[in-house]
Amino acid sequence: MAYQIRPTRPLDAEFRKIAAAQIDRALADLRQTDGDVHAAIHEARKRFKKLRGLIRLIRPSDEALYAELNAAFRDGAKHLSGMRDKAALIEAFDDLEESFSSPLETPSPLASVRRQLTAMRDAETQEGGNLTEAIPPVLTALEQARAKIEAFNIDGGTHSAKKASRILAAGAAKTYGRARKALKRATKTRDADDLHELRKRMKYHWMHLRLLAPAWPEQTKPLIETAKAVSDDLGRDHDFAVLRAAVRADPAGFGNDAALSRLFALLDRRQNELRERGLVGARRLLVDSAQTFAERIVTLYRLQADAAARSAERPAEPPQADRPVAEQTASD
Repeated sequence: MAYQIRPTRPLDAEFRKIAAAQIDRALADLRQTDGDVHAAIHEARKRFKKLRGLIRLIRPSDEALYAELNAAFRDGAKHLSGMRDKAALIEAFDDLEESFSSPLETPSPLASVRRQLTAMRDAETQEGGNLTEAIPPVLTALEQARAKIEAFNIDGGTHSAKKASRILAAGAAKTYGRARKALKRATKTRDADDLHELRKRMKYHWMHLRLLAPAWPEQTKPLIETAKAVSDDLGRDHDFAVLRAAVRADPAGFGNDAALSRLFALLDRRQNELRERGLVGARRLLVDSAQTFAERIVTLYRLQADAAARSAERPAEPPQADRPVAEQTASD
């Protein structure tokens, strides 16, 4: 099931299908017994984020269900966060080193940093990351959430494009408005926490654009690409901020003064690039007010739904060869 809501289908049915598909994939990720455990956890956590993005979009239709599911998906992701967060630091460091290192530098002058990050990840796995204990509660929570989602409906399952458009517009506009506020603050402070807040809002905005894309795919595609780039840039900036904090908490464990000076210089340079690019992209995406954004969603969703309805009602025109000769002559 694609991560998209089709205006031609009942909204509650689309929600159930998309949510069930993400839950099933998360269950499969967490139940696998072979392969890279850190990669499997990473994939499962991405499913949780998609689920939280989805329920935010339909939140206006059932606040109680949203609160319940959001808590379940948030807590499930947190249950796996320790193991994944340490692995993410290694990926961030590798990205940083690849961006600036010279192929002639062997061994890497920052090898001590990676060794310490690897040791931290392995220790996390041994101390609190026993999958036989960590994963079963998450599986149970997913199964329980699935049952609640299967019972969800809007007005008894009746399809109203008008009501659906309002629900989706309200849900998307709430995230959009929060993103605008986060952008204003992050632009002013350039603080790591404020930039991380913006990144979270932009991540959900990206998901909402993907979910709403069938209303006008041609217009939405470049917006989706930009939102993804902004989310990725600010996400990597956050990884680097966490890496910086980890090194400062135990500098001796990460290497000598020369290695740390080089590391911090590279972090400064790379984070400045990512932050500037991310803020510029966010400004372009969030130029309209939340109300204008909501009105656009309502209009585009209804236009697509109405066009599909008219197409379904219109009788198919017979092929030229099957039409009466007199009719063919008159029309020609």
